[in-house]
Amino acid sequence: MSDQNLPSLFRLRVRYIKHGRLAYLGHLEVLHTIERVIRRAALPYAVTQGFSPHMRVGFSSALPVGTSSTCEYYDVFLTELVPHAEALQRLVAASPEDLMTQECAYVDVRTPALTAQITRVGYRVGLFCRESASFESSDIERGLDAIARLGQIPYARGKKSKVMDIERTLVGYQVAPGAALGDFIVQLDTRCDNEGALRPEILLAALDRFLLGQEISPEERPIVSTGIQDLVSIKSYRVERVFQMVEDENGSLVDPLAARR
Repeated sequence: MSDQNLPSLFRLRVRYIKHGRLAYLGHLEVLHTIERVIRRAALPYAVTQGFSPHMRVGFSSALPVGTSSTCEYYDVFLTELVPHAEALQRLVAASPEDLMTQECAYVDVRTPALTAQITRVGYRVGLFCRESASFESSDIERGLDAIARLGQIPYARGKKSKVMDIERTLVGYQVAPGAALGDFIVQLDTRCDNEGALRPEILLAALDRFLLGQEISPEERPIVSTGIQDLVSIKSYRVERVFQMVEDENGSLVDPLAARR
């Protein structure tokens, strides 16, 4: 192959975690931190054209503040092919512990953006109930069943009125007694695309109303999104994103790193 036919850009896809105190970083803070990690790793990153050149890097969908994750991704475009094992070693050395790089692989530069590719997202929610409340797994399940039947949940975010489309975004759920992670563990399988995504904190606010015996979603009193919800029957909760997947034409779920170059 002649030099003129060699590729000029290489797209490195990276999986990293978001844990501990850094789970409370906002999305822009995460973006800036990852860019510093790439610079400290001395990877030959590409920059955009125009009046304000910046690093060519794209991220998967934003996490709500306070939500941890085992499976965050970004794509960074490189101007030189660094062996992926070496790139991983450099990124690990440059990453803070709670945003630690886990693995990486090259993907085709023509691959769609992560936010377009990833359409299925899973969450694990640990629920800690108040001592005065007495719930069983079946109560949580009945609450989620009732919410699913609603089809949508109106809520307010700032001065804007919004609607979360439960019928489209909630694919499935499971409830089990908890242990160290909480009194109950709720596994959520959700759909995420350009039309919207499920927000676990809004779902939990609706569940809290059900457990209190209140109307889940009255139009005159929508749920107010505060990022980390202050609930009544639920003392506290922990949300962790546990998978992000690409759904192929056959409906099979594929790991975003599977499309290796």
